Amino acid sequence: MKEFDPYDEKVVFAELSTLIDGMDCKLTGEQQQMQEGVIYAKDKQAIQSSSTNKRICFADRILNGGILQKDGSFLSEDRQFIYNLDTSGAGILHIISVCKKTSFTLVNFSQQNNDFGIHLCEKPYKELGFVYCNTFSLHPYIKAFKEIAPYIAKRIYKSKYFTKVIITDYQSRYPNALGPFFEPKSFEKACGNISLNPQYLYLLNVSMIESMKHFTKDNALVKELYIFATNPTPPDKFRADLVLKMMKNLNHNITRGMAEQAINQVVFHSFALGEDVEFLQSLSKDSGGKYYRVDSVLAFKKALLSHLDNGRMPDPKELGDDATIVPSKTEKMYDDNPPRNTSRH
Repeated sequence: MKEFDPYDEKVVFAELSTLIDGMDCKLTGEQQQMQEGVIYAKDKQAIQSSSTNKRICFADRILNGGILQKDGSFLSEDRQFIYNLDTSGAGILHIISVCKKTSFTLVNFSQQNNDFGIHLCEKPYKELGFVYCNTFSLHPYIKAFKEIAPYIAKRIYKSKYFTKVIITDYQSRYPNALGPFFEPKSFEKACGNISLNPQYLYLLNVSMIESMKHFTKDNALVKELYIFATNPTPPDKFRADLVLKMMKNLNHNITRGMAEQAINQVVFHSFALGEDVEFLQSLSKDSGGKYYRVDSVLAFKKALLSHLDNGRMPDPKELGDDATIVPSKTEKMYDDNPPRNTSRH
C-alpha cells in the first residue's frame, strides 16, 4: 500500500480524484503484472470467447464488464472501456479502450454465461465497501461477517444489475483492499480469507480511503461504505473530528452543491459495536446513511442483513448458531438515524 498521510485533506483528496472529479486518462497508466489464468488481448486482435475461469486483460486492465447506456453500448464502471455487443445473435463483442483508443473483439461471446468474467448488465446498482478497524474487540464481529457472507452476497448481487464490492483486510499493519468483486462467488471466497491478526490497530480512516479509491464518479452506481467499529483506545477526539470534517468536505467536493450530482456522494452506514461511537453517528447522519448500535453478534447479523434487504428481518437459518443462543440480557439493536432517502437502500 502506498504511504500517505490519511489526515491531510489535500493529500487524501488527490488520492480520491477519480471519485471527486471522475476518470482521467492521465491517471490510468498503472501497468498490470503478468498473471496465470489471464489472456492478454492486443489491439485489433480477435479472440474466441469461452466460459472458462480465465480472465481478459486489455490496455493494462482486467475486464469486468459494464452497464447498459442509452446508445445500446455498455460502459465499464471505471469508465475506461466501451463494450459493443452484436445483438443479431452472432455473439460479437467489440471492446474499446477509451484512453488508449485501441480495441479488440471477442467471437461467440455469451452474455448469459458472463464469458471471461465479463458482466454486461442492464441496470446499475451499487459500488460498496465494507471496512473495519482490526481490534481484538471487533474479531467476533468480523468472524460473524465471514459467516453471513453468502447471505450478504444474495442481497447485494441481483440479476441484471451491476454491483461492485471492496472488502477491507489486514495482512499486516495496514489495511489491504480486496477486490473489486463483481459476482458472489469471488466475494464469498474473499470473505472466507479475511485474516484476524493478533494485533490492536485502529486505522479506520485508512481503510475508508483505500476502499473509496475504487469508486468512480458518474458511473450511475450508488456509493456506500459499511463501517464496523468501536471507539478507539485511547480516545482520539482530535482525529475523529478531522475524519468527520474531511468526509463531509469530500461529499461537498463531489456534489459541489448540485442536486443532480447527489448519486455520486458516498453514503456511510455505520455499525457501532458494543457502545455508541459519536463520530460514526455524525458521519452517517451527515451523509444520509444509517447508524446502528449493536450489543451482540446476533444483533450485528440482524442489523446488517435487514439493512441490506430494505428492512426485512433475515430468516433464522441465515443467522447460524447465534440465533439459537438465548442472550443473558435483553437484546438491543438501535437504529438512531432513519435514512433521508430510502430509495438509496
